[in-house]
Amino acid sequence: MITENGMIVMAALAGAGIGILYLGLLWASVRALPRPRGAVIFLGLGLLRAALVMAALAVALFLDVPPIGIAAAVAGFLATRLVATRRVDPKIRAAQWK
Repeated sequence: MITENGMIVMAALAGAGIGILYLGLLWASVRALPRPRGAVIFLGLGLLRAALVMAALAVALFLDVPPIGIAAAVAGFLATRLVATRRVDPKIRAAQWK
């Protein structure tokens, strides 16, 4: 039996993993833009990113994850985004939400 704290940690790690996949697909789609048919690749990878997020939410609902678990997964996703942003541009001191 998993405790509530264990479930929160697992959800945060799952969110971080999904964030890594999402940002990897975003990176690949941006890098594909200058190529021939780059817009088509960009659109296809954008649809794949959307499908990834929708599938993650569907799995969470199927597994009857409580709201705190979904919040922890979103926190893991956002933490991954912040780390990736700071690795790409170390001069960024705080998150720039535009």
